[in-house]
Amino acid sequence: MAIRTKIAAAMAVLLIIAVAVIGFVTVRTVSNHLTRQVDESLHEFIQQGLRSAPSGNPAEQLGYSEFALMFFDESGSVVGSQQAGYYKDPYALPDLDAPPETNEYFSVDSADGTVAYRAVAIAVTGQVGGRTGDFTMVVATSMNEVEATGSTLTRTVLITGFVVAALGILAAWIITRRGLRVVDHMVADAETVASGRLDHRLTAADPRTEMGRLSLALNRMVSRLTDAIAQRDRQHERLRQFVADAGHELRTPLTAIGGYVQLYQNGAAAEGEKLDRAMDRIGSENARLAKLVDDLMVLSRLDEEVGGDRELVELAQLAQDAVDDAEVADPTHPVNLAAADPVTVVANEGQLRQVLVNLLTNARVHTPVGTAIDVSVAADDGWAVLRVADHGPGIPAEHRRKVFDRFYRADPSRSRATGGSGLGLSIVSSIVASHGGRIDLDSEEGRGTAVEVRLPIARLE
Repeated sequence: MAIRTKIAAAMAVLLIIAVAVIGFVTVRTVSNHLTRQVDESLHEFIQQGLRSAPSGNPAEQLGYSEFALMFFDESGSVVGSQQAGYYKDPYALPDLDAPPETNEYFSVDSADGTVAYRAVAIAVTGQVGGRTGDFTMVVATSMNEVEATGSTLTRTVLITGFVVAALGILAAWIITRRGLRVVDHMVADAETVASGRLDHRLTAADPRTEMGRLSLALNRMVSRLTDAIAQRDRQHERLRQFVADAGHELRTPLTAIGGYVQLYQNGAAAEGEKLDRAMDRIGSENARLAKLVDDLMVLSRLDEEVGGDRELVELAQLAQDAVDDAEVADPTHPVNLAAADPVTVVANEGQLRQVLVNLLTNARVHTPVGTAIDVSVAADDGWAVLRVADHGPGIPAEHRRKVFDRFYRADPSRSRATGGSGLGLSIVSSIVASHGGRIDLDSEEGRGTAVEVRLPIARLE
C-alpha cells in the first residue's frame, strides 16, 4: 500500500473516531440538558403549591394539560387520574401498576407506548374519588419533544460528521499527495541514477524539511559512490596497464636469457670468448630482472600501505650519507649538499634512503657526464624540504606529467641502454605519499630538472 494511501486511511479512521466521539458527547449532553429542564418543570409544577389533590381538570378548563396525574392509595391501587394532552384527544396514562418511590425522577412509557413520560411521585393528602386520606401522586409530562430533538440532533451530527470526514479525507489525500510529490521526484531521479547515469542528481528540496535533508544526504551518497566507482575504474585501468607494462619489461630479459641458453644448448656458443660473452649477457639480464622484481615488490608493499617501522630520522644526515655514496658510485657527476640545520622527520629510514638513491640515480642517468647535482635540506613552515636538482637538458613538456607513472620513459623508443625500468620515480612518489608528504617536479628544457620532496617535520616535545 502506498504511503499516501496509508496516511489518508489513518486520517479517515481518526476523523471518524473524532466525529463519533464528538457526536455522542454532543447528543448526550443536549439530551441530559433537556431532561433536566423537564425535571425542573415538574419541580416548579409541584412547588406551585400542589400538595393536595386537584379539584378540577385543567384540560377541561384550558383545553390542554401539560401534566398527567395518577393517584395511588395505601394499598397501591389507582384511585384517580388525569390525562395530559388535549381535552378531546388526551395522551394515554403512564404505564404504572404500583406507586413508585417518592421524590425520585424516572422515565416511563405510556400504556399504549405512544408517549414517553418523565415523572416524579410525591405524597399528598386530600380527597380523591370521593375518598379522603393520604395518597401517592405521580406527576408526569411528555418527553416526545425532547426525544424528537435528540433524534434530529443525532441525524444532524451523523450527516455533518460524514461530510466533515469526507472533506477531511479528501484534504488529507490532496495535502499528502502534494507533500509527497518530492518523493515521487526523488524516486524518478534515483531510478535515473540506477539506470547508469551517475552524473544525475536528485532534485533538491527545501533543506529545512525532512525530504530536503534526505535529498541532500542521498546526493552526497551518490557523489561518494560515483567517486568510489571512478576511483575503482582508475585503479583497474592502472592495474591493467601495470600488468601489461610488467609483462613487457619482463619479456625482454627472459627472452634474452632464453636465447643465450638455447644458443648454448645448440652448441653455437663454444667454449672461449663467445661463451664468456653469452654468460656475461645472461648474468646482466638476470641482474636486471632481479632488480625489476625487487622494484615491483617494493611497489606492491607500498600499494598495500605497509609503511614499515617509523622512527625519528635526521634528514640532513641521511642526505649526507646518500651524497657520499653517490660520489663513490659515480665520480663523473659532482654532487653538492646544502643542509645548514638538522631537520627531523618521523619516517622509515630505509624507504627515505631509497628515495634519495632513486632521485640521485635518476639525475645521474639522465644527464651528461660532468653535470653537477645539487642536494638541499631545509625546513619550511612545518615541512621538511628535500630538493635534488641537476643542470642537465631538462624534461620535455609533454613528458613532465607522466614521469611518476610506472614503467614510463621519456624516451619513446623505450631504450634500456641506461638499465632503467621506469619504476624509480614511481617508487619515490609512492614512498612520499605513504609518509603523508608530497612531491613536485620543476623542469625546463635546457635548464635542468629539480625534484622537491616535502615531508611533515616531527614534533619534538
